[in-house]
Amino acid sequence: MKIYLRIAVFVILAVVVLAIVYAVRQTSAPESAIIARERDRVYAGRDKARMEKDATYALGLQDKLRFLDYSQANAYNAENKPDEAIAILERLIRDEESKGQQEASRRSRSYLNEARYYEALEASFDTKHDEAGVKKAKERRLFLMARAAELEKQESVEEGKRVGSPKD
Repeated sequence: MKIYLRIAVFVILAVVVLAIVYAVRQTSAPESAIIARERDRVYAGRDKARMEKDATYALGLQDKLRFLDYSQANAYNAENKPDEAIAILERLIRDEESKGQQEASRRSRSYLNEARYYEALEASFDTKHDEAGVKKAKERRLFLMARAAELEKQESVEEGKRVGSPKD
C-alpha cells in the first residue's frame, strides 16, 4: 500500500512540475507571438454571415485586426526584428492607401492612421540602420500629418463644429 501512495505522490508532483513549466513557457513567450495568437483567435472567431449583413460589425472587426497588426509590428520593433515589422507595416500602409482609391475622399482619421504606421516604419528602419528609409518614412509621416490637420479643419467646418472658412 505504501508503494501506491509513493506512486500517487510522484504522479501528482510530476503534473505540478509540468503545469509550472507550461505556465512559465506561456508567460515568457515573446509579445509578438502573444499578439499573433490573439489575432488568429479573433480572425478565427469572426462570423462570416454577419460580416456580409452587418457593415458595422465588419468595419469593427477590420479595425481590431488592423490594431492587432500594428501592435504586432511595434512588438517586433521592440524585439529587434525590423524586417517582420516592415512587412506588416507596408501591408497596413497599402491597405490604408487603397481606401483613398475606393472612396471619394479619405477622412482625416485615415491619414492619421497612416501617419502612425509611417512612424512605426521609421522606427523599424532606424533599428535596421537604414538612414534613407528613415528619411523617407519621416517625410511621408510629416506630409500625412499636415494633410490630416487640413482635413480635420475642413471636416469640423462641414460638421458645424467650427465657424469660419476651412482656410482659417
